[in-house]
Amino acid sequence: MTVRICAWLTGMLVVATAGTLGSAATPRPGAPERTCGEAVRPTLSASPLPGVVTGRVAFYAAEYTPATLTVMRSTGMGTVNAVQPIASTYKPLVVELALRDVDSGRLRLNTPLATTAATRSIEFYPAGTNTLATLAQRAIVRSDNTAGDLLQQAVGTQHVTRSIRERSPCTSVFLTGKAAWAAQGFLQSAMVGDDLLAGAQRYAALPFEERLATATRLNANAMTYTGPEVEGAIDSYFRGPMYDPRIDLAFQHTSTAKAYADLVARVYGGDNLGPQTRRLFRSWLKDGCCQPKSPTLKAAYWGTKAGSGWRLLTLTGRVETPDGRVFAYAYLNDGSDTLEAEDMERQIPAVVAWIDRNLRTLATSR
Repeated sequence: MTVRICAWLTGMLVVATAGTLGSAATPRPGAPERTCGEAVRPTLSASPLPGVVTGRVAFYAAEYTPATLTVMRSTGMGTVNAVQPIASTYKPLVVELALRDVDSGRLRLNTPLATTAATRSIEFYPAGTNTLATLAQRAIVRSDNTAGDLLQQAVGTQHVTRSIRERSPCTSVFLTGKAAWAAQGFLQSAMVGDDLLAGAQRYAALPFEERLATATRLNANAMTYTGPEVEGAIDSYFRGPMYDPRIDLAFQHTSTAKAYADLVARVYGGDNLGPQTRRLFRSWLKDGCCQPKSPTLKAAYWGTKAGSGWRLLTLTGRVETPDGRVFAYAYLNDGSDTLEAEDMERQIPAVVAWIDRNLRTLATSR
């Protein structure tokens, strides 16, 4: 079991079959569909999904004007303003905020951050004390959960949440990864209540300021559990009778395909960073997962971040072509019939190739 997404998966063959033109995969019965923002009809319909994909899919990609990053033309599939989990793709948002703090002098690239039993999240983790720059690289390139949480705590929970909301009102990042998994795994019952679904829905329905205050307490309480305890609890949740997509939407980081693609276009270029931090940020995203092995859309820069987990796969990226054009995309798949993250990751080559083909079609549509 794993919830990480690492570097490109090599030597992998995935057989894809055709689906229905312009349609998304069939959602799991009972999966919620809450929307945010304006209902947008993309300029083009995306091509059929690879046959390995199940669950709910929303995909949005657009070409943006380089100067203002306004949408020129777009392609998509599914309900592009449906709220869905965004998995580990939230980590570049946190890294960029940390680097902006470096530029302002509040933090330094060599600021030491220590991993302790309280701050350690699930799976592999950076032992001992590491610099902010090392953790930022790990958070993007290796999708290290502990590194992401340490950076989120260094920037400040409330600052992260407010900054992301200000830039993208349909995007929510309240909890650290460890706190979200602890809540889903029913370890936070002292604050959520004895009925996990009812407690999750109460939390999700709170006004923003109350939800942020509760999230701050949930983040602190999660530090009373060890990484292995949280990992065992969340694995049991997804395999057990309490699993419900509404619980996922309450505690996980969320956005919409349209809102997140627009945010990726603005963030993954590093345009709000200084020369040194921008160079580092873009170099880490270039090494992120996942780019096509033989892209049909030629790129001078392809910055990516993916995330996977139980029943979940998210793929995001910003592409800059040699002639100065800018594209960004967000692929959100939740409620999949595929439970194991390793099996979700096996879908990546086929889905990334599919995204590349759609970007190429978009690029040649003008």
